[in-house]
Amino acid sequence: MRVHELETPAVLIDLDVMERNLARMAEYCRRHGLALRPHTKTHKIPELAHRQMASGASGITVAKLGEAEVMIQAGLTDVLIAYPIVGREKAARLAALAERASLTVALDSEEAVRDISRSAQERGVRLGLLVELDIGFRRCGVQRPDEAVALARLIHDLPNVDFRGVMFYPGHFMAPEPERRQLLEDANTRLRRFYDAFERAGLSIGVVSGGSTPTAFISHEFLGVTEIRPGMYIFNDRTMVGLGVARPEDCALSILVTVVSTSVSGRAIVDGGSKTFSTDRYRAGDGRGFGLVCEDPEAEVEALSEEHGHLDISRSSRRYRVGERLRIIPNHVCTVMNLHDEVYGIRGDQVEAVWRVAARGRVR
Repeated sequence: MRVHELETPAVLIDLDVMERNLARMAEYCRRHGLALRPHTKTHKIPELAHRQMASGASGITVAKLGEAEVMIQAGLTDVLIAYPIVGREKAARLAALAERASLTVALDSEEAVRDISRSAQERGVRLGLLVELDIGFRRCGVQRPDEAVALARLIHDLPNVDFRGVMFYPGHFMAPEPERRQLLEDANTRLRRFYDAFERAGLSIGVVSGGSTPTAFISHEFLGVTEIRPGMYIFNDRTMVGLGVARPEDCALSILVTVVSTSVSGRAIVDGGSKTFSTDRYRAGDGRGFGLVCEDPEAEVEALSEEHGHLDISRSSRRYRVGERLRIIPNHVCTVMNLHDEVYGIRGDQVEAVWRVAARGRVR
C-alpha cells in the first residue's frame, strides 16, 4: 500500500526517522553508562516496545496497570510502573501481574506501600519499590529527606516488597535551555540532600531512575542517575522542536489530513480536529497553534473543532486546493496516540507496517 491510498486523517510514523531516534538514544545511554527504560505511554504499541528493547533498552516503563497488562501479555517482562498504585483492587491486579513479570513500582505514600505488601504476600510474590522524590515539579514525590528515609525503612520492614531505590521526574524542565541549566543545579542540590539522608540512615540506593525527553541528553549531569525513562524521543513533536530538544527532521510522527474546504477567505479546513490532534497547547515560543504544517510553515493551525482543523493561511503564499493532502506535526505526540486505533509505519511513500495502538485507553 502507498501513503496516498490511505484514508485520512491517518497517523504516519516515518520509520527511517524513528530508527535514527532509537539508535541515537541507545548510543547516548551506552556512552554514559545509563540503563535505558523508555516510557511506552508515548506510543502504547507492544511492537514498538520490542523495537526499543532490541535497540538496547534494559526494560520498559508504563504509567498505568492497564498498560502494564498489555505489554506483559505481549512478552515484555521487565516493567517499571512509574505511577503510585493505591487501593486493594489495583494492588491485587499488580500482584497477579508479578507472577508473569519482574515488576517495580514507584510510590510516595505509606498507604501505597501497605496495599502492595499485603497483596504481594497474599499472592506469594515479591515486588520492587522505588521511593519517588520531588525535585521541584511539585506533582508526586516526597519532599523531605526524612520522609523518603521513613518510607524506605517501612518497605524494608514489610513482607514481600523490596526497596530498590528512588525515582524522580523533572517535568518542570519543559523550558528553554538557559533556564534548564539553573533548574539542573537546583535539582542536584535537592538530590544531594536526599542521598545524604539515605547514607546517614545506612540505606543503600540501588537504582536512581530519572530522565525525560526534554532532559534526556543531559541525564548524565543529574547526580547519581543510573537509568532514564524518556518517552517522546521515539517520535518527537512540535513542542520538542520548539524547546530545542529536537529538530523538525527528528519528528517521526505526522498526521496526514485532507483539505476539505477553502470557501472562507484566508482559511483552509482539514479533516482532523481535536479528536485527531488533541487540544494540548504548544509549550514553547509564542504558545500559538496546534501543529506544524510540514508543507507550509507560514500556515498556522489556529483552532480545532471536534472534526475540523482551522488553518490560517492569510500569511501564506501557497495556493490551497480542496482534496490536497498535508502532513502536520502535532504539539504533543502522547495524546495523539491515545486518540487513534491504528497508525502506519512508512518508508518513503510505502506503507510497511500497520500497528494497533493496543494500550490505547488503558487508563485504569
